[in-house]
Amino acid sequence: MLGLDEMGAPKSPRLRYRLEYLGFRLIGAVFSAMSVEMASNVAGALMARVGPLSSKRQSRLMRNLADAYPEMTESQRKKLAREVWRSIGRVIGEFFHLDEIVRDRIEVANPELLVEVARSGKGAVICGAHQANWEAASAVFSQYGLRPMAVYRPMSNPFVDAEMMRRRGKYYTGGLMAKHDRQTPVALIRHVRAGGAVGLLFDQEALDGLPTPFFGRPATTTPFPALVARQCNAPLLLVHGYRTRGVRFKMFVTRIEAPRSDDRNADIYAATAAAQAELEKSIRQHPEQWMWTHDRWRVAPPI
Repeated sequence: MLGLDEMGAPKSPRLRYRLEYLGFRLIGAVFSAMSVEMASNVAGALMARVGPLSSKRQSRLMRNLADAYPEMTESQRKKLAREVWRSIGRVIGEFFHLDEIVRDRIEVANPELLVEVARSGKGAVICGAHQANWEAASAVFSQYGLRPMAVYRPMSNPFVDAEMMRRRGKYYTGGLMAKHDRQTPVALIRHVRAGGAVGLLFDQEALDGLPTPFFGRPATTTPFPALVARQCNAPLLLVHGYRTRGVRFKMFVTRIEAPRSDDRNADIYAATAAAQAELEKSIRQHPEQWMWTHDRWRVAPPI
């Protein structure tokens, strides 16, 4: 029998995990049965309605938009917030159609840079963000011979996590490393030194990061991409882009200037700040396609 504590709740989380997994599989089956366009539209419409009901995330979203766009009216920011939620929802619906999206729905504006980097054999550090469909954007690197390795945040539910890994793993020929695994930094550096590419999302708060300017305010940002690029003498690239129409995307690759002077810390800061500045430019072009719900500016000392 399932053990119960004094309050009558299950002691083991396995039953809850299995129920959550069944829910995940059901959602996956529903969206998989739809066309990719329908799955995107339905999930987007649902999230545009449900997302604003999350008082914590909605208030954070509105606060972030107010700080970033003080010139907007409250009505304009609420309209933009709905589109942010819609964009997040579309990514969820599209997750179950990644193969189709990666196959022929992403246009890389300058693929020659990825080809050049792959042929150089020097490896690469690729920074990305929760922008447009970041799952699909990250999955195209292997098409250019980059042997990507990426960092992921494991799901709390082991059954859901295993399914997510199964769907994602085939796109990362270098492997997927857990974010808080102590071996992850070493594995990433070794992979770059061996000529591989590592992909990192760097648009979220890093408690031990560097306070770099982002939308006019200091935001703590992980220095790890710039550190690895400098240490391995590898190019530092920013991958960014936007949804063009429906479930079609345009992706850009920008080489970030990574100085190598006698001042290691200054070099790392300069490259990190430069990457954030380029990302901000990209987000401002399509602000509805970035995930503003994260508490990006929660902890940051003065610059």
